[in-house]
Amino acid sequence: MSDTPSQARALAGLGDRIRRLRAAHGLDQADLAERAGLGVALLGNVERGDATPSLDVLAQLATALGVGLSELFTDNKPGPAVMVLRGDEAPTVDTDGMALQVLTPRAVIPGLYAARYRISPSSEGVRPVRHEGHDWLYVLSGQLHVEFDQGTTMLRAGDSVSFSSRVPHRLSALGGEPAEFLAVGATLQTSPRGEA
Repeated sequence: MSDTPSQARALAGLGDRIRRLRAAHGLDQADLAERAGLGVALLGNVERGDATPSLDVLAQLATALGVGLSELFTDNKPGPAVMVLRGDEAPTVDTDGMALQVLTPRAVIPGLYAARYRISPSSEGVRPVRHEGHDWLYVLSGQLHVEFDQGTTMLRAGDSVSFSSRVPHRLSALGGEPAEFLAVGATLQTSPRGEA
């Protein structure tokens, strides 16, 4: 699902965009690091391009900045009413046994995102996350283990699950093969007035 040139394209300018988003929110590195539950040194390394962030770190930063994950990968504002994204142009990041291919780098509808994930069976998976909005997952291959506060479920190819993403959830692969799935979600947009 990824190769080095594709990953390099996806990460190009990532640190600068995070720094600009942070500044636009009036946050210094310590503020953003605290909101995202990260160390200040790690955030500094990511902003300088000295560290390749894991998908967990990217998700934490996007949530702390109140933006969709795809907004970390492009400076472009939501695009035209129709946008075609070719497979070899889709930004892809592959770290720690988990790959993410962003399918909506310029969402036609602000707050809507779509991504393709691959979790290796040797990976710890996505640690418990929680954010505003709703998610829908559709398994393409393998077995996906989804943990919620209320319990767990196992999904096979062709199965799907939808849920409020305010419910903490953790994703991992079961069995001896990677779990590949599509994730589509809507992030609730908040105005500056609604911020605490």
